[in-house]
Amino acid sequence: MDQSQDNSGDQRRRTDNDPTEESPLLAGERSPPWGQETRPAQSLINQGSWRRMAGILLIMTVSYIVIGSIVSYKRLSLPAAKSISDATGPFDFSTEWAWQHLEQIAQRPHPINSRDNLRIREYLIKTIKNLQEEALQLNRTVELGDDHVKLTLDRNFLSNSTRLEFYESSNILVRVVGTEGRAENSLKGHPEAVVVDAHFDSVLIGHGATDDGIGVAVCLEMIRNLIQHPVKHNVIFNINNGEEVGLFGAAAFMKHPWSKDVKAFVNLEGAGAGGRAFLFRASNLALAKFYSKVGNSPHANVFGNDIFKLGLIKSGTDFSVYTAYQIPGLDIAFYSRRAFYHTLQDDIEHTSPGSMQHMGNTGLTALRNIADSDYLITPKEIFSQESSIYYDVGGLFMLTYSFGTYMTLNYNLLLVVPVFIIWAIFSSRKHGLTAGSVLRSYLAMVLSFVAAIVTSFAFAALLNKVNPMLVYGEHWLGFLFFLFLSCTTIICVQWAWVLFELWMKHDMGPLEIALERMRLDTEQTANIGMVVFWWTLLIGVTVVGRSKELGMFYYVSWFTLTSMISAYLSVYPRRRGTAWTLGRLWINFLPLMMVLDIAITNLMAMSQTLVDGTPPFAVMALFSLCALNCVMPMIPTIHRSANFKKMGLVSIGITLLLLILSCAVFPYSAEEAPNKLVWRQVYDLNQETSLVTVKTMNSLEKIMDIVPSVKERTCGPDPVSNNVLTQCVYEGAIPKLVVESKKTGEEIIQSHLSVPHYHEETVEGLAGQAPSKRWLRTVHLKWTVKDSRLCQVTFPENSPIVSLKLHGYDDPEEGYQSKSYLKASQVGMMGFKREYDQEWDLKIVYEVKDKLAHSVEGTLGCLYDEWDRGQIPAFTDMRSELPEWALLGGGKGPGLLTIQKKVTV
Repeated sequence: MDQSQDNSGDQRRRTDNDPTEESPLLAGERSPPWGQETRPAQSLINQGSWRRMAGILLIMTVSYIVIGSIVSYKRLSLPAAKSISDATGPFDFSTEWAWQHLEQIAQRPHPINSRDNLRIREYLIKTIKNLQEEALQLNRTVELGDDHVKLTLDRNFLSNSTRLEFYESSNILVRVVGTEGRAENSLKGHPEAVVVDAHFDSVLIGHGATDDGIGVAVCLEMIRNLIQHPVKHNVIFNINNGEEVGLFGAAAFMKHPWSKDVKAFVNLEGAGAGGRAFLFRASNLALAKFYSKVGNSPHANVFGNDIFKLGLIKSGTDFSVYTAYQIPGLDIAFYSRRAFYHTLQDDIEHTSPGSMQHMGNTGLTALRNIADSDYLITPKEIFSQESSIYYDVGGLFMLTYSFGTYMTLNYNLLLVVPVFIIWAIFSSRKHGLTAGSVLRSYLAMVLSFVAAIVTSFAFAALLNKVNPMLVYGEHWLGFLFFLFLSCTTIICVQWAWVLFELWMKHDMGPLEIALERMRLDTEQTANIGMVVFWWTLLIGVTVVGRSKELGMFYYVSWFTLTSMISAYLSVYPRRRGTAWTLGRLWINFLPLMMVLDIAITNLMAMSQTLVDGTPPFAVMALFSLCALNCVMPMIPTIHRSANFKKMGLVSIGITLLLLILSCAVFPYSAEEAPNKLVWRQVYDLNQETSLVTVKTMNSLEKIMDIVPSVKERTCGPDPVSNNVLTQCVYEGAIPKLVVESKKTGEEIIQSHLSVPHYHEETVEGLAGQAPSKRWLRTVHLKWTVKDSRLCQVTFPENSPIVSLKLHGYDDPEEGYQSKSYLKASQVGMMGFKREYDQEWDLKIVYEVKDKLAHSVEGTLGCLYDEWDRGQIPAFTDMRSELPEWALLGGGKGPGLLTIQKKVTV
């Protein structure tokens, strides 16, 4: 049998197998010149192409809906809350028991500088003492540690501030002794322990339900669980205070004697209003594997780990403190509905028992896995810095493997793919597949990829001008727009490639007939070209991953593998039918689920970070890249239609509709996406000014026009956020303390200076220079303050301050002569005391030319946060006057109100 007979028989079998295939007679005929085609034949082809296009669109739409529904369901659904009676096993977490404690914790805002903060601390200690009695009855050992650390730091873990930080710890430390653990004053057992960390202070404004009331309540239930079902090794609970003002609770714990026994940690946090708790970071492979055994509800992705590693997320948790001391651990936190994070609506009404159950399930299981293993007593495991690749697949199961395994997989794929391409071309050469056609298909895909990025970024820039907060309130609309925009761009580029292929073959007869004749070949070539495309991306992510130790592009490995399998099924003509096209599409089910999962997680996690200062263009660019990764695998399926013009017109129409909606929609809503405002007030006792500063990303002037209490204001870019946010400054109501002070004549901040002392100091010269001498002046600034435990002293830039020391606090780790300490001293200090009505004694040493030199001017201020007790009327005025789609938030750092005065030292 000759070659032509074989090809003809092959085509007939394809036609019999799939009636949508081209006729072998049509394939063998030459097309008439342009304009001379047979109209009935062309009409029949048009009807068939319309039906085929509708079928292809239906297949793609159903595929995305099925995969997206699976991922969305797992991401948005929450486990049922377990009652006390149902939680009887070692891995059973009772939300019913923990929720009653959350109701006490989240009654009112309880920032560190409030009386409610003291109330919460006393309540927690009482609860733990009750658990100690329960443990005693079961012959278990639960120890409540003494915490008398007075910390001196030359940095703030949460900000770029370089001032000195003095912090008197008020953590609650609990140690549950394991069956093989060592108790206090005992020489038996292993002292090594894992610490569980959560903080009981709230932000300035919120009730602290999810940040971090749920984490604290989960800790209490974990203690109860460990009493009833002991583990092998010790578990320490650091229920700390001061996280919101600088991660001071975790930093103070590292000065406590128990910290030397800690070999791992589990941090429980809240960066949203509930949803599923997400494993953002894991320090090493062993700990990631412990988390991976949490059953059928894992939620983890190395993407979060790498985003923090690259510095793209600026916020911090106690994870940063422990890892700074070389302790490995897990960082588990909420992230969805971030619009309510650090606001008045961080309360019980805006979270759910299901969220607590999910954090309890995953946190408790991971903790027990760690504490029941020999990890804590195996130095090789503890000090291992082996990075890991970890991710769950649609919340169904979790994959965890080492970074080395990931690299090995990539290297093998990089070697196998070229061999496969050569084999595919050789096997299908008789059907017209050539190295040139594969190369042109690959170049068309690269061009599609680049063109989609360029158009997406261009429209992101447009939306950034027209409706910058689109993705804040309508992130699904924004994502769909970028999805169809990428799809439209890719269809246009692929259409151009097909026309170029027709020109190369001199087959420019009636376009519909030519496309019909060629569609099967372009589908096959596109499948092979797709393998080369993912292979090229794999080279890039392998090089970057190796240099930066990043695993966030793990899905490229999967796409390379599945696209190769899909291409294998397209090599033989008899496997070109519709059923095989559908099969090849669904081979990409797993990596598509991975990409959609990353996209949906980013939608929920990143969209509402805009009001925290994240540039809108950056978030929209991220969304567009996620959308592009979802569309690229569809290119071979698009070629199945062959009707690029009609498919392109449909896609353009949908894209234009979505663009109009994206430009016109109002991004804010009271239920899901209120505009979050950062509010601060400074009252100057010397000038008697009461200035309020309000910041947000967008629509601030519109809000200010609605608020009656804001009569005159000055608005402009916020320099602190590098002009990302907009701020308005206006004169607000006078604080309650100031009004009372004027009535009684009693000072709010009573301060005085000691008599200065002088001494001469020899300063070591630089290399080759002789030592020099300088005069130093030493004074003590002492003060008392009403209703505040948090005060600060600041000095002008480049002040001559040499050292600051708050009486009774520990020496800094690096000593008084370290560069970081000296630099921090020049800026000033902030201090926190555990009790009210204490005297502050700050020793200030600075350089002078002689004893007659001028004094240094500074500012002494004390901070206030108890707005709910009527302390800050300007805040309550604005709160009551805001539109329903706007919401007050506290932002970062302490002090809704600062009352300050000048001091000369």
